[in-house]
Amino acid sequence: MKKLAILLVVWALPLIVGQFGSNLVLGQAAQAAEEKKKTRKVPAMREKTYKKLAEAQIMIDPDSAPREEGEPAPEPTGTVEDAIRLLMKLRESKGLNSYELAQIWNTLAFAYYTIEDIPNTIKSYENILKQGTITEALELSSLRALFQLHYGEENYRKAVQFIDKWQALKVTPDAQVTFIKATAYYQMENFRESLKWALRVEEIANSQQKDIKENWWYLQVVLYNEVEDVDSVIRVLETLIVNYPKKQYWMHLAGMYSEKNWDDKSLSAYYALYIQGFLQRESEVVMLAQRLLGASVPFEASQILEKGIKSGLVEENEKNLRLLATAYTMSQETNQAIDAWRDASKYAEDGELHYRLAQALAAEDRHKEAVVAYSDAQKKGETKKPGDVAFWKGISQMQLERWDSATKSFRQSAKLDKKKQKQARQYIRYIAGEKRRQAELKKMLEG
Repeated sequence: MKKLAILLVVWALPLIVGQFGSNLVLGQAAQAAEEKKKTRKVPAMREKTYKKLAEAQIMIDPDSAPREEGEPAPEPTGTVEDAIRLLMKLRESKGLNSYELAQIWNTLAFAYYTIEDIPNTIKSYENILKQGTITEALELSSLRALFQLHYGEENYRKAVQFIDKWQALKVTPDAQVTFIKATAYYQMENFRESLKWALRVEEIANSQQKDIKENWWYLQVVLYNEVEDVDSVIRVLETLIVNYPKKQYWMHLAGMYSEKNWDDKSLSAYYALYIQGFLQRESEVVMLAQRLLGASVPFEASQILEKGIKSGLVEENEKNLRLLATAYTMSQETNQAIDAWRDASKYAEDGELHYRLAQALAAEDRHKEAVVAYSDAQKKGETKKPGDVAFWKGISQMQLERWDSATKSFRQSAKLDKKKQKQARQYIRYIAGEKRRQAELKKMLEG
């Protein structure tokens, strides 16, 4: 049976340790107070029975015995096992009424639970319910103990049966118990029945004007996901993050938006994660930057990466610097792009990044630096289009009026890439004409 770690039902078992202060009557005054609360008539507990129960309780847990403030706990006269033997012998006494027998089994449940004997703890609580007349409070606490114990033992069907009995007796609906019932059905993989009771939890909480707990809503998310109701998953997640804005819910919501092909909403959810400081891993920050680039929001991508690199969260390596440089280039922040391309080229194993640096420099008319970068790209080699590298190097050389070098670059480009031959020849002819024009101008000026 699969487990749902995030929905572990965390509730203590005060009913087993703490209930004895109310269910086990330890004095005539306490018994009189208890009688006023009861809606059923139950037989009275005799003094000798009370004394034996009190003795057993002290053996089981001395601290649970009633005493004045500051008074030390009484010394037990035996062990828990001794208490069990005492109670089993007391159970055989003649003339015991139903209330006395119920309290004997109640104390035995306490003892067995103390030594982690769950089967006998369960059996003891079941025997309480078999007695003729007991108080409603004792019946309710015994039923609660039974459904909690069966749940803890993964007997989910039994747990539901005792929850049903508890709910039938309890006048006021209880959201937490209903939640436990919903999770029991979840564990049995009866998702639609579980969803029915998960929704009932919210109804009860709203009717009683109580806050809805985080895991109550998240159970709905899990169940809607199981029944493949994506719209309801999104609706509940949107409510959940308003009240409990945790990373896991934002991530889940972003994924659900993507499943609906709502790319803008998905990106907004990831960006909200970043703004709230939830993205604390390099992969998460880089992924957000990539998504922003894909959505044509390059400047925000560049700022996120820049901040990540400066803080040390994002490693300063070729891949990340290339992404940063691309973001700056796309956002037309050319000077920042140049710096990023230059930083990235330091890590480059091929000439591609030098080529991108050269193009950024050329776009700013920094052709002298661009020519150096184009040359570095050619020296490194392994560029995607070496013909383009030579061609654009020739353009920068031509801007610097390095006619011979430019001609050489265009010829190299035409040789490397047939598609560049026509353009290269045109520029070579232009250079030849420009050289003649300048020569004639010089001759005229000298004359």
